[in-house]
Amino acid sequence: MNEDMVALDVPRVDGLGIELVLPATIKLTGMITRKDPSQELTHFFRQVHTDAIARHLSEVCVDVSGLSFVNSTAIRLFIDWASWLRGGTPPSYKLRFLTSRRFTWQATAFLALQSLMKEVLVVDRMD
Repeated sequence: MNEDMVALDVPRVDGLGIELVLPATIKLTGMITRKDPSQELTHFFRQVHTDAIARHLSEVCVDVSGLSFVNSTAIRLFIDWASWLRGGTPPSYKLRFLTSRRFTWQATAFLALQSLMKEVLVVDRMD
């Protein structure tokens, strides 16, 4: 995502920081505790997905290493995003998650997700 990435509608979600880091990284910090965060975040993730396809990116990186907690509904958002990629033939880009050992939920959730969607998803540890 180049400078036009800044034109994306970044949602405001209580307790969650969303930073667009050029050229193709989204940094999420804080917590996602809302009962249903999909209202705000599905639209945003879909915008990023569409933008990545339009720019023919090979990878979009989502840095969740500073995301200390998410509920199961939020994990579903990451599953949906990977599913959009899996639906493309061939997948248009790789989705790379940067995780941290500090938060147990990240290892559990993203390693399971990676094993199910290894053709579109990569998980790296930052520490």
